[in-house]
Amino acid sequence: MKMNLKRKKRFRIEQMDDISVSIQNDRCCKDCEALFKSFWGKLKREIKKDLPPLFYIEVVLIDSETMRRLNSTYRGKDNVTDVLSFEDGDILPDGRLFLGSVLICCERAKEQAKEIGNSPEQELLFLFLHGTLHLLGFDHETDNGEMMALQSDLKKRLGIFQETLEE
Repeated sequence: MKMNLKRKKRFRIEQMDDISVSIQNDRCCKDCEALFKSFWGKLKREIKKDLPPLFYIEVVLIDSETMRRLNSTYRGKDNVTDVLSFEDGDILPDGRLFLGSVLICCERAKEQAKEIGNSPEQELLFLFLHGTLHLLGFDHETDNGEMMALQSDLKKRLGIFQETLEE
């Protein structure tokens, strides 16, 4: 599903090799760019066999109202969800494959972290992991547990997660 998310001037964008992070609200987490950059390096090593040689991923941290609106528009569900992934597949001018966008709702991530005893940062990274697997073509709603098994394995190998709501 393709989505055209209009950039707002208040977004701060930082290029990170093959990933960029757009932040709608600086209160989402302390130094979000560094958090995602560090985690991305570790995650990328673990999933390199599933990645194309040249690619680009966008991570967008958004507020609850934006997430509710997008979830309603693209999934027909008028509620706030924690993460949405929008696969793309376009080739960028520099030759990289744009895998797509992972949109994470900061407020929902913080609520879930509190519910299950994670730090907000752990929850944000888990949601990024989950959304990235969707961009790679995994779908836990249709794949007979393949995505959830891989996600569980990655959580163990990366060693930074506590619990998740899916468990």
